[in-house]
Amino acid sequence: MEPLLDRYPALRAVGNTPLVPVPLFRDRLPQVEVFAKMEQLNPGGSLKDRPVLRMLLSALARGQLQPGKTILDSSSGNAGIAYAMIGRIIGFPVEIVIPDNASRERKARLLAHGARLIFTDSIQGYDEALREVHRRATADPAQYFFCDQYSNEDNWRAHYETTAAEILDQTAGRMTHVVVGVGTGGTLTGLGRRLKEHDPRIRVVSVIPEVFPGIEGLKPLG
Repeated sequence: MEPLLDRYPALRAVGNTPLVPVPLFRDRLPQVEVFAKMEQLNPGGSLKDRPVLRMLLSALARGQLQPGKTILDSSSGNAGIAYAMIGRIIGFPVEIVIPDNASRERKARLLAHGARLIFTDSIQGYDEALREVHRRATADPAQYFFCDQYSNEDNWRAHYETTAAEILDQTAGRMTHVVVGVGTGGTLTGLGRRLKEHDPRIRVVSVIPEVFPGIEGLKPLG
């Protein structure tokens, strides 16, 4: 991807976020160190910049994303912002299918980057956005490059090759646990694979809501 990063140097701002100490448990467990990876410092404001960058540049390199195509995917906000921002930089239109109850701030950010928004009924949940994006991609494959973040292997590979590598470097490989939220599962998969290759004793902890609706991308599969 280096030639593409040379062509679009602004994209080098993605990644290399700091790891900062957090004073949790310091009184009760003074020997335990807790750190937070400051992914909000990515230019799009979230860790979603990493997989979206990898997915789009890989698609460009493979010839899957060609002039005349529109980048298409569903998002509840952060990935959509990354698509819109990076799509604008590399010169491709972006269409995001998003529930209509997404925050006003996220909608404004998406529109500011020039994305076209397709709203779905929030009463039907994010599942309907997933169904609608598949309908659109199937109906007009000539128009769209459907990135499909839920099944795209460049999603987890982005975290395997960048996020995990940075954490290992920033901690000198000295860690026992990593705690990760779950959306598409890309962060958990990429981090888990790379960190356990380094040290199989590292525990990967998934944080999910008490009432967990399931991995979003698997729902349309039944």
